[in-house]
Amino acid sequence: MALILLAVLPAAARAQPPDFSDVVAAAQDAVSAGEIPGVVVLVGRGERILLHAAWGARRLVPKPLPMTTDTIFDVASLTKPVGTTLAVMALVERGAVRLDAPLGRYLKEFGGPALEAVTIRRLLTHSAGLAAYPPSGAVTGGFPDAAGALAKLPLDYTPGNGFQYSDTGFILLGELVRRVSGQPLDRYLEHLLVRPLGLADTTFHPAAAQRARVAPTQFANGRLLHGEVHDPRARLLGGVAGHAGLFSTAADLARIVRMLLAGGTLDGHRVLRPATVRLMWEPAPDGRGTRTLGWDLASPFSRPMAPFFPAGSVGHTGFTGTALWVDPPSRSYLVLLTNRVHPSGGGAGRIRELRTRVAAAVGAQLFRPEPGAPAAPAAAGPAADGAAPAPAAPAGASPPAASVQTGLDRLVEQNFRPLAGHAIGLVTNQTGIDARGRRAIDLLAAAPGVRLRAIFSPEHGLAGLAETDVPHGRDPATGVPIWSLYGPTRRPTRDMLRGVSLLVFDVQDVGVRYYTYLTTLVYVMEEAAKAGIPVVVLDRPNPITGRVVEGPLMDPDLESFTGPHAIPVRPGLTIGEFAHLAAGERKIPVSLTVVPLSGWTRGTWYDATGLPWVNPSPNIRSLTQALLYAGIGLLEATNLSVGRGTDTPFEVVGAPWIEPGALADALNRTGLRGVSFEPVWFTPTADRYARVQCGGVKLTVTDREAIRPVTVGLALAAELRARYRDQWRYESVQDLLVNRSTMWAFLRGEVLDRLLTWAETDRSSFLKRRASYLMYR
Repeated sequence: MALILLAVLPAAARAQPPDFSDVVAAAQDAVSAGEIPGVVVLVGRGERILLHAAWGARRLVPKPLPMTTDTIFDVASLTKPVGTTLAVMALVERGAVRLDAPLGRYLKEFGGPALEAVTIRRLLTHSAGLAAYPPSGAVTGGFPDAAGALAKLPLDYTPGNGFQYSDTGFILLGELVRRVSGQPLDRYLEHLLVRPLGLADTTFHPAAAQRARVAPTQFANGRLLHGEVHDPRARLLGGVAGHAGLFSTAADLARIVRMLLAGGTLDGHRVLRPATVRLMWEPAPDGRGTRTLGWDLASPFSRPMAPFFPAGSVGHTGFTGTALWVDPPSRSYLVLLTNRVHPSGGGAGRIRELRTRVAAAVGAQLFRPEPGAPAAPAAAGPAADGAAPAPAAPAGASPPAASVQTGLDRLVEQNFRPLAGHAIGLVTNQTGIDARGRRAIDLLAAAPGVRLRAIFSPEHGLAGLAETDVPHGRDPATGVPIWSLYGPTRRPTRDMLRGVSLLVFDVQDVGVRYYTYLTTLVYVMEEAAKAGIPVVVLDRPNPITGRVVEGPLMDPDLESFTGPHAIPVRPGLTIGEFAHLAAGERKIPVSLTVVPLSGWTRGTWYDATGLPWVNPSPNIRSLTQALLYAGIGLLEATNLSVGRGTDTPFEVVGAPWIEPGALADALNRTGLRGVSFEPVWFTPTADRYARVQCGGVKLTVTDREAIRPVTVGLALAAELRARYRDQWRYESVQDLLVNRSTMWAFLRGEVLDRLLTWAETDRSSFLKRRASYLMYR
């Protein structure tokens, strides 16, 4: 029945016109809250325009004027993909420019071996090592002098070895177009794009007759920028620059997108060949690139938009409050234009929310994939991976303690002989202790034949108490330097690794994908591989057992610091097993050894190990909270309190606008196993809603073997969305869910059973993937 419904219902749903009421609500909320003056949204698929509407004001001062769909916007960095990139790709198509040629071939100022690696491809993908923004003085005189000044700037990193969004690079690409084509960028685009496509309102210099429809930006030097580019460096370059300066309307941008989706042709006018468009939008071969040529794919700047469009979709955002996102296979696209900087430069903090809400609403309506062979929801069976459940401990009593040894305990037992002769870099925190409570730091510092060279600390610092970025330091007891991996950098650098011959990782995690210690482990292995340093992981128990696998897999292109690898929310792995899986599947060429646990089995809870409990982070203070975190943690990026700032984080959920009784009753009626809900009022002392009374529910785990915390989190989310759709900003659930199919189903309001079916669709394939990496029965 589940298969039949999943096959039939989406097909029937596609026959219905899309419901963009959530787009309307998002736009109206942003305008009424004063976050933006106004907004224009255009949604299209193929040749059809599905939505084209305007809200709010085009201008607030000196005299308010209403926003209209034909408003002309300063599109800011949208100039990069729809202007400069198209110009460069046309030159590539003609053979006048080669993507892998050094920039110095076309701009003589960049000649010489020192800049040989600054290639056109790397400029287009923001990986050329150039500064993010050039000093204003370097471009004040305009080109050609600016090229010499920019060539003298030091590189920020080795070209090809990183990503840094760079206006500098696109400023240079604009000059490349001028020198190679013999025409300034604006004139070249006029012949290539504007006239052939009939883009009446796309220009670098709006004419006097157009200015009445231009949305002004902010005041600069005592005057309102109205028809003059907002970006200060583009102004210094006369308004025509490769990184910013273009003005356009939603309708004109839609025509550019339609041309690209049609393979470079629109209304009989060919701008680019189909192969050139495909090349421009082609992801990096390893699937982990953050940009295509000139377009965003999966960089941090894509986060408000990409998670709600299919994998492989491309787009861009602009500083003035503009955004464009495109899904080539379905020929669907979204244009969102605001002048959020009008009149005084405000709105920066809230444009992300508007982009997210609009992209979520559009994505839920346009994209409805059908799963191949969905598994039954994890809650339906006694154990998510088919194993028989372990016996539950009697209420109020701890289960009998097992004799479990951690990887550290086993090294102590061997007097650290496997590490003899090495200079150790130890990645650890407050959880890195042996069964007697002794720090791994002190044990290694005193170990025979071993030198403790450096300490590396993950999020929350060495003591596990920090709530913000952590500075470097020095361990008082040993005098060894402590390098923070949760500060200016989250990866160990070559300087930090200098003199280290072996990296040892000893950190207790909580068995949940978005707990950042897993990401730190991945980063450590990747950097160790580059430096040729072996890694030893001292295994520790999965505190919530390794028996249950639950929740949707992360979409691979949505990796982030809270999403290290394509695994479920609750992967049922120890940290050592995860190290093997991540190294193997990511093909990290690291020499990896895992010192295994002794006496631990997959059904063993942490309180049955006999090991001392140490809070792994400030708000995981008990095994129950670790278990609930696997589900309730999904909600914490939204405008809910999940109990941070109370004595029971992740055991209470609420907000000032929630009525507790009705919510608790509704959740109890769902019949979720292993958990009950009580109405509660609470007042956090810190974090979200600090010193504000919140209504909500208290979660009590009644059977930890039966509860499926991810199911609980999704059920709570579904109920909150149904009851508080106007107050709850639920789109941010995707920040940690990072699974499009499940998120689209949630956004469409599908019933819980269908939502769980989507969430568990890929569980069977993951169980097969992980099987060869399991170390314990």
